[in-house]
Amino acid sequence: MAKIGLNNFRYGLLTENPDGTASYAGAHKPAKAVSCSVSITSNSATLYADDVLAESDTSFQSGTVTIGLDDDDLAVQATLLGHAYEDGEIIRNSNDTAPYVGFGRIVSKMVNGVKKYKVEFLHKVKFSEPSEENQTKGESMEFSTGTLEGVVHQLENGDWSKAKTFTDKAAAIAYLEALLDSATAVETFTSDGSTSITLAHAPLEVNSVLVNGVKNTAYTVSGTKLTFTSAPASGAAIYVSYSYEVSST
Repeated sequence: MAKIGLNNFRYGLLTENPDGTASYAGAHKPAKAVSCSVSITSNSATLYADDVLAESDTSFQSGTVTIGLDDDDLAVQATLLGHAYEDGEIIRNSNDTAPYVGFGRIVSKMVNGVKKYKVEFLHKVKFSEPSEENQTKGESMEFSTGTLEGVVHQLENGDWSKAKTFTDKAAAIAYLEALLDSATAVETFTSDGSTSITLAHAPLEVNSVLVNGVKNTAYTVSGTKLTFTSAPASGAAIYVSYSYEVSST
């Protein structure tokens, strides 16, 4: 496998729901992608007992993402950094607070002679003010690009990233944009003893299904219909949390 390209940065303003899942206010393109670096810090804890390693923890702790853009668009900076923007002017105030956003990119790669497109998505990022360095034009032309650095967080439910690979670039872009054009729905039902329930929207992804407070993973989804492998008992309380594409409603 060889990585051969980077393209299609997308971001969306994040709203974190009470159950720890995320909704985003639409997919936006900050500028053309030049570079992207993600550095992850993991927990590092070990417990030795009887002279051997008994337990260890290397789970996600935090991370940083640094992106290079071909244009330092002021409107984009205002959105990502929480500044005011009006009539082409950005106004930076020390009391401004950058919002949390979801951020994704597409990595082009070659696998056994076949070109593929991997979507890498970070659920919760907060970008910070960029440093600037400028210099006068010299004898030879040199291009410079803008960069933004952000801190990678995890959602309340523990999710911090997801990835999916496609053989078609258009499908990869559609998937990435759907992640950021989605909302989260929470629905409750009282079982009538049948195997199926009908949701208000067609899920992009089901976050959680509980039956009488117990997690249930034995189900399938087709369109708006969720079908259990075994029917919940009549009168059982059913809870379903899922994301759906806003534009499809």
